[in-house]
Amino acid sequence: MTKEMGRDDAAVREGAGHDLRGHLRRATADAHRRLDAGWENHDFGDLKDYGGFLSAMAVALVPLEADLDRAAEGVLPPDWPARRRTDAILADLAALGRPLPPASASPQPPAQAEAAGLLYVLEGSRLGGQLLLRRALASSDARVRDNTRFLRHGEGQRLWPSFAAWLAARPPAEAGGAVVGALRAFSVFEAAQGI
Repeated sequence: MTKEMGRDDAAVREGAGHDLRGHLRRATADAHRRLDAGWENHDFGDLKDYGGFLSAMAVALVPLEADLDRAAEGVLPPDWPARRRTDAILADLAALGRPLPPASASPQPPAQAEAAGLLYVLEGSRLGGQLLLRRALASSDARVRDNTRFLRHGEGQRLWPSFAAWLAARPPAEAGGAVVGALRAFSVFEAAQGI
């Protein structure tokens, strides 16, 4: 994921959302550390390791995004469709000849508070992807360098600051549900990673 996820942004230093973000950061710190540690020894320049990373990420990302796609109108940020990375990761996997993950979704779409927590983890993983992208682009294998759609997704769009601003507008009462959603997302990623 990313160590940058906890960084303060000037746009959200005040208000309930900043408190919610801090609450989410504290509540998920252990899961975040476990997930980061699980990727420390991966060689993102090596085609096998890189493909394994993409496969694990897809097993988690695709169903989580499918769940969010089913959320009620107004639950997600208005730019949700532009944030989706399913198509990007599936394109990378297909180009590398890796199997695609099975399509699945939870029985119930997420409620608004849970969706905020799920998005917190997904958008944080995008930041982490920026760090991993540098490692992939340094690969001597052109197949790795040429299949970084997932890690490049959202480049130049300032998606974290706009998400943080959206999170800042969430009411404090959503904190409990947001933590449930974030921990659920981390557990899905950890299971996919084999932790």
